[in-house]
Amino acid sequence: MILKFINGETRSLPLKIRKNPEIIHYYNEIIRFWNKLNFIIKSSLKYSKPLEIDQYPKYLYAAFKILWEHTSEKNILIELKDIDRKFLKKVRTFSWDKALKHKNQREKLSILTATPSFMIEHLLTVMNLEFLKTNIEFMNGLNNIEITVRINNLLEKSNLQNLIPHIKESLKQDKIEFIEDLNVPELLWIPISQKNKVIKNQLYQKGNLIFQDKASAAVIQVLSPKKEEKVCDMCAAPGIKTSLIAQYMNNKGYIIAGEFLPERAEIMRLLLNKLNVSNVYILNTDSIVFPIRFQEYFDCVLLDAPCTGSGALLATPELKWRQNRGFLQQNIILQKKLLENALNLLKPDGVLVYSTCSLYPEEGEYQILEFVDHLKPLDLPNWFSPSYKINDKFIQGTGRLFPSIHHTQGFFIGKFKKKV
Repeated sequence: MILKFINGETRSLPLKIRKNPEIIHYYNEIIRFWNKLNFIIKSSLKYSKPLEIDQYPKYLYAAFKILWEHTSEKNILIELKDIDRKFLKKVRTFSWDKALKHKNQREKLSILTATPSFMIEHLLTVMNLEFLKTNIEFMNGLNNIEITVRINNLLEKSNLQNLIPHIKESLKQDKIEFIEDLNVPELLWIPISQKNKVIKNQLYQKGNLIFQDKASAAVIQVLSPKKEEKVCDMCAAPGIKTSLIAQYMNNKGYIIAGEFLPERAEIMRLLLNKLNVSNVYILNTDSIVFPIRFQEYFDCVLLDAPCTGSGALLATPELKWRQNRGFLQQNIILQKKLLENALNLLKPDGVLVYSTCSLYPEEGEYQILEFVDHLKPLDLPNWFSPSYKINDKFIQGTGRLFPSIHHTQGFFIGKFKKKV
């Protein structure tokens, strides 16, 4: 799989591989620290014969094992018999001070945090170097010790508050530590080391628990759909946010959920069935030209738009190495077209929530500025951070969640009414 990544093949991993947690772990971590590992290898083999391409994954794996897991050279040689012993010794004694001696501050940050230089240069226009570094470190998993799991009450006739004690008791019986989130009542924080225990828990197997990032849940808290409403979730797969919309609505009213790719629409259907969601109608469609007969039809529209994923690199490290100007521009164009149709679908005075898991202002603040004449800003939760200042002004109705502050994915969220 590493060879495929080297060759630019970044399709989904085969199911057989995805079922092997050890392979997934090393694949993700090697990709996460890609340019850092490559820098170490090239520096350590500076005066050696160039490696054959099919040998390269072994050297990446060996360097990771030595420097991240402190594996002995002896154990590496047992596992990888044909690897160069001199290389292992050079990696063991690798000196960052020497290797980075002639690099400037931004180059050092790019290499040490394994972050594309485009992303660093671009984000330094909206945040200082230290704040950028702390956010990148969180997305590299260096400060991430807890994750969130959401309580789903759609399998029960009881409300959320009646179900919570039952969930707590089950987790205690399985010796799973947890604390309740202070801002989103459906969420519990658990140590990441206990994720497998949760997966084996009977209530998780049943569908009463589902892993969901706090920022993702916050988007639906902001939308706050009502039982009697008609809601459009324009880019809905894999359906985790959609299922929380249904939970807020208690499976009343109805939700139209759009998804462009058939395989992702099928994944969403299976998930919604497991969680006992019954008020969602899935459309396999291009949401730029949503196939609804009437304009201005929905009470609420959620546009959680496709984006660069620059705030979600903890979960999807491959996205790191797609961060460039072309990829950003491609998403900006798509988001603008989707926003135009979102306004067409929304009733006058209807509620629009626009969100992206991106740290770039072009995918958040600047998109909203394009449509500000058609939007009336609404309040966001006071635990959000302000969005970026544009021309020395904050944009009303918008906010951000930052990995280093909120321990979530990096998100832009805006909430508005459509002007009559």
